[in-house]
Amino acid sequence: MKKAVGNFGLALMILLMTAAVLTFLAPHFGWRVDTVFSGSMEPQLKVGGVAVTRPVGAEDIKVGDTITFHSPLSEKVISHRVIAVDDGSSFHFLTKGDVNEDADPFVVPAQNVVGKVCFHVPYLGYAAQFVRTPLGLLLTLCLPGLIIMAMEMRNIWRVLTEEQIEKKYRIR
Repeated sequence: MKKAVGNFGLALMILLMTAAVLTFLAPHFGWRVDTVFSGSMEPQLKVGGVAVTRPVGAEDIKVGDTITFHSPLSEKVISHRVIAVDDGSSFHFLTKGDVNEDADPFVVPAQNVVGKVCFHVPYLGYAAQFVRTPLGLLLTLCLPGLIIMAMEMRNIWRVLTEEQIEKKYRIR
């Protein structure tokens, strides 16, 4: 049972550290990491997952690609599938969520496109959102060190206890 708890703790720590690395380092390379909040792209992009978007030129986007873009109607960032491309004087994209019956009620201009979704990690979005909070950042940075210190203190305690037991039985 102790081994299972230890393995779960290690897995949780790795998950949080991965979320932290993705969340904080990806934007420095032009990539974007977003948590999926809507089920409009199920099953490709699951709610609570992370969609990782890499920047691409408008000319590299084709029908069937999933793109991330700034909505022309709101401040939201959306990831939907491209169902039509107008490559006239400037690129425009018609998009639609996979589970939505109708296409989006707007055309996405090329300047609103953030990039193309290159992969998705289910459930990591919950951890990524937590890491973005002050408490999550503090725990992600401090928790691994505290765990290592606690494990080492436990090892020191064991050694000291064993030495005391050996000393006690040697003297008598």
